[in-house]
Order: sequence, then C-alpha cells, then structure tokens
Amino acid sequence: MEIQVFGVIVFALGVLSLNLRYQWAIYFLVLCSLFSAAATVAFPALGGLAIVPVNLFLLFFALRAFNIGGGPMLLRAISPGRPGFWLVCVCAVAALGAMFLPRALAGTTYVFAIDRAGTDPNAAAMVPLAPVSGNLSQSVYVVGELVLYCCMSVFLTRREGYQHFAKAVLLLAALNVCAAVIDLATYGTSLDILSAVKTAGYTLHDGEELAGLKRITGTFAESAAFSYFTLPLFAFTANLWLLGYRPKITGLLSIGSGVALIMSTSATAYVGFVAYLFVLFLGRSERIAPDSRARKRRLCIVLSSVGVLAVIFAVTFKPSLIDVISDFFSQTLLAKADSDSGVERTAWNMQAIKNFIDTFGMGVGVGSSRASSFLLVTLSNLGVLGTTCFGLFVARSVLSPISTAHPPADRAVCYASRQGMLGVLIVASVSGTVFELGACFYLFAAAAAGLALSAGQRVKAAPRRRAIAVPRAYAGLGTGKPAHGVAGMKGAAGNASAATHGATRDAAAVPRTTAVVTQQPAPHEQGRVPAWPNRP
Repeated sequence: MEIQVFGVIVFALGVLSLNLRYQWAIYFLVLCSLFSAAATVAFPALGGLAIVPVNLFLLFFALRAFNIGGGPMLLRAISPGRPGFWLVCVCAVAALGAMFLPRALAGTTYVFAIDRAGTDPNAAAMVPLAPVSGNLSQSVYVVGELVLYCCMSVFLTRREGYQHFAKAVLLLAALNVCAAVIDLATYGTSLDILSAVKTAGYTLHDGEELAGLKRITGTFAESAAFSYFTLPLFAFTANLWLLGYRPKITGLLSIGSGVALIMSTSATAYVGFVAYLFVLFLGRSERIAPDSRARKRRLCIVLSSVGVLAVIFAVTFKPSLIDVISDFFSQTLLAKADSDSGVERTAWNMQAIKNFIDTFGMGVGVGSSRASSFLLVTLSNLGVLGTTCFGLFVARSVLSPISTAHPPADRAVCYASRQGMLGVLIVASVSGTVFELGACFYLFAAAAAGLALSAGQRVKAAPRRRAIAVPRAYAGLGTGKPAHGVAGMKGAAGNASAATHGATRDAAAVPRTTAVVTQQPAPHEQGRVPAWPNRP
C-alpha cells in the first residue's frame, strides 16, 4: 500500500469536515469528485488498484452525516414509498448477482471482462463467464453510492441545505471550466500542470489532436471522461439560469461548460449535447418559475438565429469553411464507427446483448462484463429485475411531483438536479462502459428526490383538494404573481417572506364580499409541481 499526496490532502479535508459546519462536508466531497484520475492510496500488488479522492472522503462524509442525523435519518431516504427504496433494491440485486451469477452460470456465455489479475488490466478480452475482480469492485462501488445517496439526503434536510448544495455544484462547474482553460493554455508548452492530478494509473490521452484541435481532457484521463463529467454540470447550470436562479453566475457557467463541450472534440460530447438540448426544451421549467418559458423561447430563437447566420456567412464569404467543418464532424462522428475504438465498442455492445439473451434475462452479474452503453451494461449485468428496479428509481426521482411547501429557490435546485440526473444518463447511454455512474449522479439524485411528495402524501392530499372560487383580484395570492425567476437568484431562499407580506397587502385591498372562499388545505398538501417531462 502506498499513500499518495492526495491521500494526505483528503485525510486533512476529512478531519476538517468533522469539525466545521456541515456545509463544508458538501463542498469538500463535490471538490473531490473533480479529481477522479488522482490516487489517494495505491495498491501495486493488486494490479495497480487505486482509491480515488471521492471514495476516500466518503468515509468522513458518512461519519459527519451520522453525527447529524443518526441511523433513522440515514434510513429515511430509502424507506418504502421513497425513490431511494428502489435504489436499495438495485443494490441488493447487484450485490447478490455479483456473488452468485458468475458462479452459477460459469462458462455458459462469453463476456468482455477486465480483470486486474489478467496480463493487461486495462485491456478488455472476451473470456468465458467466471468470477473476476470486477464483481467485487463494482459491488463495492454500488454500496458506496447508496451510502453517498443516504448521506446527501441527510445534509439536504438541514437549513439551507439545498442552497449550499447549489453553491458547491456551481463551484465545481467553475473549477471544471478553469481546468479546461488551463489544459488548452498549457498545450504546446513545457508546463504540464494538470499531470499532478492524474496519478491513478489510468491510460492517459493528454496532448492528442483531432482535425488540428487539441482534445480537452481537463483533470481527467481522456476527452470522453471530461465530456461525461461536464454535460451534467451544463444541464444543472443551464436550468438554474432558465429558472432565474443567480442568472449572471449560472449563465456564465452554462456558457463556459457548453463551449468546453463543443471544443472537447469528443463524439460523446456532441451526441450527448444534442440529445440533451431536446430534453432541455421539452422540460416543464415554467411550473417552477413562469418566466422560464420566455427565457427558453428567447434561447431557442437566439440559437436558431446564430446557426442560420453562421450558415449564411459561411456560404457567402467562406465557402471553404463548410468543407473544414464537414471534415471535422466526419472525423469525430461518422468515422468513429470505422475506427479501431468504434469497432471494439460495437463488439462490446453486441456481446452484451448476447449475454442478456444467453442468461435468459438474469444477467451475468455486475462487474462481469462491459459494454459501450449504460443501458446495455445494465441489461447484461443486472438483468430484467435489476434494470426494472433502476428504472423505477430514476422515474420516481425525476417524475415525482415537487412539493410547493418549500421555498422557490430550493424547488429550483431540485428541478435542476433532476435535469442533471438526465444529463448523466444521456451521456452514459452514449459511452458508459460500467454500471458505476459516478458520485455526481447520486448527489443529483438525492437532491432530486428530497422535495418529492411521497406516495402517502399524494394519497392524503388528493381528497382534500377543493376548487376555490375567487375573483380576478385573487389570482396573485395563492401561488404569487409570475415573478422574474425564483427567490434566491441573488442570495439564499429567504425572499419568500417578502412575497408573503406582499400577498397580505393585496388581500387587505380586496373586498370581503366579492367571493366565498372555502378552507384551503395545509401548505404541504396544497399543490404539486410535476417535473420533466410533459405531465398533466
């Protein structure tokens, strides 16, 4: 065992998180997720196995959460009726499948497995199904991500927990963009600043070019990994901008993340970016902030106009530019399938489908095989049962109505977190090779489910909803007149009280004889805000 420099740093941050206010644990954990190519502790005797910073810090993160809420609070997020319950089911299916399926179905099919006991741990070779080291490592990751989900749910129940989470993710997006700028600025020079944070022993693809452009890797081992990490951050910041949450900061960060994706020259970035734009424009953000519809419309008009003007300019003044752009995208997208990497990944996907069929839908066990799409990884590793449980977890997290009892700023962060989850799933479906989705996905999932109405709350609220006859003057009292964005766009969520005083003044100005108002339900049962996608 070798303790690296990052190990000492993470240990120091962990000790600090146990003695400082709870929000510092959130900041430190999110910061650690940026350095997934760094090693804190290395095990040369185990084929170069390394513990990355976020996994080591999770020990301190869990201890801090236990100190805050204890066991009952940790288990609350995964209780029956909550979205996290289905994550527990996924964890159980994955752990049991990794333990028994490779042994029970040994030799019945061939898999592309990466075994650290093999000659080349970084190479995938097709071998008969059998227990491998990936079964243990992926099972540990799944359990760790469940712990991360529960711990983050505890922190989000604290006062201003959602606001601190939003600040942490915005800081992460800013640091990620800065890393991309440093990567581009130091290219071609003797400076190699970012190599100090890439010590985990992965195969590095720094300094590679495509069509004369430098492939951005940032703090990661390759351009695809950078794109995988950046797209969810773009989704989170772009939706906060649409909702009017600190629009100057979130707008700049979403632009920076979007430009970094475009300049990364990664096929994963381009396919994922285009796919997510459809999700962005189909979202129902106006249910959180009515002004977001106008912002979205303006954004669509601006992007369309810029695209049309760019085409007209190229055709009129720079005809050769069209050929250059055409060749560039041909190399990044169309020629990808014919490359060695494309052929290899296609073989992974075809074999994953065969694994699913050969095991009659049971799967080969998590960590037994890999593919080039998260959907195929899930089907081939977890089978029908595990895939169904994971689908229910995602559906409950993303589609459950958001309670209106919480401050608008918190609801905005919750909605943006749901979009961040979708961003991770989109990019993972393009190029994800293992079941592990990373820490950011489960942080977003905890925030996405934290304000969701549970099944019991929805059942109790349904019979108590009544139609309320009010004059036109009452239209702005129940939900507030459409405001420019949400409370918290320039600070925390404390602006809700001002809206309450304004509503009181408006109510005083309305004659009491104009309408008969029936008793309204309690605030936590008053209404619900559906999330993406279009839902009546």
